[in-house]
Amino acid sequence: MSEVVIEVSFTPLPEDDDFVLDQLTEELEEDLRDISEVSRLEAPAGPDGKGVGEVVLATVAVVAGTDPGYVQALVDLVVGFLNRNQGRRAHLKIGDVELTIDQATKAETAKMIDLVRDAIERSR
Repeated sequence: MSEVVIEVSFTPLPEDDDFVLDQLTEELEEDLRDISEVSRLEAPAGPDGKGVGEVVLATVAVVAGTDPGYVQALVDLVVGFLNRNQGRRAHLKIGDVELTIDQATKAETAKMIDLVRDAIERSR
């Protein structure tokens, strides 16, 4: 099975602080860990930094396969996360393709599954 890395992030709300964003990022990471290998991204150290990257909040990387069941599970988990955390959007970056998921209906979720599968195929 061919695999690619998908970057999954969500939009913070104005009232979110680093603690809330860390907790939500952990929640998303735990959800996605049920279906794949997941890791948090690190921001590259800046010129004033000490060479240590900082963990990026609200973003995780997922190793994804092209299996239709996997893609459906990925999209369903992201939609479930959004349903539990109203007012947020999720952003998926697959190669050079970027998709945004809002509070999706069943029809929109089905369409998103097709779009994610196509993006994975193109990025291999």
